[in-house]
Amino acid sequence: MKAVKAMKAVNHREQNRADMHRRDFLALTSAAAAAGFFVDATYASGEPQATSTSTPSTSTPSTSTPSTSSPWSDPFDSAPCLQNPTATSMNITFAVNTLCTAWVEFGTSDDLDQRADGARHGLLPLNNRVHTFSLRGLTPGTRYRYRIVARPIAFKNAYSITPGDAVRSPIYTFTTPDNGAGTTARFSVINDTHEKVDTLGAMTSLLAKHPADLHFWNGDIFDDIRSDDQLVAQILRPANAPYATEVPMCFVAGNHDVRGAHARHLERFAPTADGLRSYALRQGPVAIVVLDTGEDKPDDHKVYGGLNAFANYRRSQAAWLAEVTASASWRDAKFRIAIMHIPLWGDSCSEDSRAQWHPLLEAGRTDLVINGHVHKHLYTPGGAGTAHRYAQLVGGGPRLDAATLIHGVADTNSLTVRVLNAKGEELASHNFAAT
Repeated sequence: MKAVKAMKAVNHREQNRADMHRRDFLALTSAAAAAGFFVDATYASGEPQATSTSTPSTSTPSTSTPSTSSPWSDPFDSAPCLQNPTATSMNITFAVNTLCTAWVEFGTSDDLDQRADGARHGLLPLNNRVHTFSLRGLTPGTRYRYRIVARPIAFKNAYSITPGDAVRSPIYTFTTPDNGAGTTARFSVINDTHEKVDTLGAMTSLLAKHPADLHFWNGDIFDDIRSDDQLVAQILRPANAPYATEVPMCFVAGNHDVRGAHARHLERFAPTADGLRSYALRQGPVAIVVLDTGEDKPDDHKVYGGLNAFANYRRSQAAWLAEVTASASWRDAKFRIAIMHIPLWGDSCSEDSRAQWHPLLEAGRTDLVINGHVHKHLYTPGGAGTAHRYAQLVGGGPRLDAATLIHGVADTNSLTVRVLNAKGEELASHNFAAT
C-alpha cells in the first residue's frame, strides 16, 4: 500500500528461565498433548528454510516468573495473537514460560508449506517469555492457515545445548486486509480498558460476538507498564482468554501506554509495521489511518523527568499524514476514518495534535475520527457550520458500566457505526453516506 510505504520516509521510529534437563520435557509435552497441542519429537532435522522473518527481542530477557493463572499448557503461556497487519504481512506474537526456540508454520492450504523461523544474523530465536514473528510477502485479501510451534531448549552452556520436543498449537486461520479490493468492511474498536479484568472480559467477549475484519485497541491498555508479565497478561491473554487468534488486533498507543519504567518494551509484545505506531490500512471501501497522540501533558512537565519528546513526534507524523491523505488509497475510499487515543476537540483534548493534524484531516475529507481517553461515550457531528467536517466519536471506559465497543459495517454506499455497552446493548448508531 502506498500509504504504508510512505511511512518509511519519515524518521519517527521509536526504537531467555532457569536451565532445564531433558527429563523435564516429557512432563512438558504430556501436558501439552492433553490440552490439544501436538507434540512432535522428530521435527529436528530437514526443516525448511524460513520464508519470512521474525522481529527479534531487542532487550535482555525477563527473569520474572510467569503468572500461574495461565490456562495454556507448557511451554505456551498464551494463545497466538495476530497483531497489526498490512495487506501483505501479519505479525504473530505469543508467550512462553520457559526457554524456547519457536517458529510459525503457515500457508494457504492444509499443507502449511511455509515457515517463518525468525532467523537473524544466522541465529534462530531463543527467548523465555515472548516470541514474535512477522509473516511477509503475503497476498492481500487472502485466507491463510497457521499454527505456532515452540521447542524448549536446555541451554547449560555454549557447548551443552539440548533441544526438547516441538509442541504445536491447533491450526488457526486469518485473512489479510484486502487493500481496497473488496466491497465491504467491518471493524471494531475498544479503548481505555486500564487493566480492569471485568472490563477486559466483557470487551473480548463482545469482540467475538460481532464479526469484524479488523479490531482496534484504541489506547490505555495499561495504567503504566512495569514488567514483561504485565505485558503478557494484558496484551497476549487479557481475561485469560484467546481473543485475536483469527482476527488481528491493531494497537493504538494511549498516553498511559507510554508511561512506566518498562514502557519501552511494549514493541516487543505489540510490534507494528516497520516499527511505527502510526500506520494506514485499507479494507474494502474504508481507509483507516492510526495516529499516536502521545502524552496528554507538555513534554517539559515535571512528572516526565525530561524523558519525553512527543511534540517532535507529532510533527513527524504530520509529514507522513500529508502523504497518506494525498494518496490514491485514501482519496479513492468511500469512507475515511482516523483512529487516535486523545480527541482533537472538547475537554481533555490534545491541542498540539489538533494543530498538527486537523488541517490535513479536513483537506483529506475525513468522515470520522474515533477516540478514547475521556472515559465517557461522546459523539459530536461534523459538517457545514461546525469546527470540523468530520464527526468525532469517543468511546467510554474503563469501568464496566461505562465501557463501550464501537462496531462499524460498511459497503460501497453506506457506513453504519454502532456503539454498544458491555452488555451488548446499543447506545447509539451513526450513519454515513459514501462520498
